[in-house]
Amino acid sequence: MDFRLWSTIYFILIALLSVNLIMTGERPTKTLAWLLVLVFMPIIGPLLYFTFGVNRKQYGFINFQKRRRAKKYLVKADHYLRERLKTGEREIINSERQLRNVEQVNLNSDAFRASRNNDLLLLVDGEVTFRAILNALEKAEHFIHIQYYIFEEGELADRFAELMIRKARAGVKVRFLYDGVGSIRLSRDYLERLRDNGIETECFFPLYVNRVMRWQINYRNHRKIVVVDGKTGFTGGINVSDKYIREQDELGVWHDHHVQLSGPAVWHLNAVFSIDWYYCSGKEDVLTEENFLDKGSSSTGKIAQVIASGPDSAIPSVLNQILAMINHAERYIYIINPYVVPDALIIKALEIAVRGGVDVRILLPSKSDSILVKWAMRSYLEELLRVGVKIMQYRPRFLHGKVILVDDVMASIGTANLDIRSLYQNYEINVLVYDRDFAQQVKEAFYRSCEEATEMVLTYYKNLSGINKLKYQFGKILSPLM
Repeated sequence: MDFRLWSTIYFILIALLSVNLIMTGERPTKTLAWLLVLVFMPIIGPLLYFTFGVNRKQYGFINFQKRRRAKKYLVKADHYLRERLKTGEREIINSERQLRNVEQVNLNSDAFRASRNNDLLLLVDGEVTFRAILNALEKAEHFIHIQYYIFEEGELADRFAELMIRKARAGVKVRFLYDGVGSIRLSRDYLERLRDNGIETECFFPLYVNRVMRWQINYRNHRKIVVVDGKTGFTGGINVSDKYIREQDELGVWHDHHVQLSGPAVWHLNAVFSIDWYYCSGKEDVLTEENFLDKGSSSTGKIAQVIASGPDSAIPSVLNQILAMINHAERYIYIINPYVVPDALIIKALEIAVRGGVDVRILLPSKSDSILVKWAMRSYLEELLRVGVKIMQYRPRFLHGKVILVDDVMASIGTANLDIRSLYQNYEINVLVYDRDFAQQVKEAFYRSCEEATEMVLTYYKNLSGINKLKYQFGKILSPLM
């Protein structure tokens, strides 16, 4: 074939892909970004689009029938749990209008109902978090559920394996779920060691099946969940990686936040794990009442709500949760997040909050583990600074926490970043706590981190070189694809 024929074929391909892209009804910013990639990146552009851009929800790459079957269990489990809860535990928040409105937004966005009588503890950084998790695993008597986006082999992974194996040999049911992309370097030897000792393992959307690349690469399970006997649960930003216990590169020992729970909210955490497990394994034994042991209640009376979201839901639950918190703030909003590449709705909500007299501060890392994300963030940060948001850069090491605190009354700890991927494409989970004592824990942690941060100012952008301005705008154009 001559060059002219190849050019014609390629032009037709680009035209067809462009029409397909426009007809999918994606957000305009995302559509425009992909059109630019297709037009200005010959050959590579279509490959990137096939891998990351096609809306596979429309073509059955996500087994929605299976997800719906699992979600029926979620509804059943929620009803079952609510029936077992005491009246005071399932009581909707009535004490403060602000909290009641946020809880109701989440409830109408497919979140679980808020439950009372939970005990919660903020865990800061890896040493504290893994000490608490491993201590809880030691006490397991019935079952252990472990789910991570990134599970990297090393000292921590070996400690997990040793404990899981010992507990499995003692008769504890151990289930281990990991993401196919985030944990792609998890070796076959490690997994076989677990299986050979009676531990059940499942991979969420494995990248390769029989040496054929799968196309679900764009939909990742970013959740981090540990549940022990239905009594104790953990979630937050911390993955299993030695980056959290020792310095490995210029990013230092990662700084992050997690939460430990006991009480009814753990049942909801376990329900989310169970749905993901059933979706990957097809084994219905996890969808049983035995998974929700009778464990009594905490005396602290803390109110907590579990919010889970994913691409299989028509409602962006986590996005709605974040917007509800921002829109109902009266005095201040403090945010910790490593990837601030926000949806336009969040930018506008923060702008309105500032114009309404709310003190909005965002703490983020000065260092980044992704150059493209860093470029995109720099562009969005200028926009936020111009509307009055205060931006603080944490300097000692990489900051990876995902925290939102509002008015000393509610705090969210979870897995979701402030980027398009977390808000629309990943499977995520947050825990929203409606409690002043817990909010005070979070506030103190925020202030401690701010002591090691410097505030960004707009003059930074006035002195930018032309090449840096170009890089930041390039990152912003591609941000809907990140």
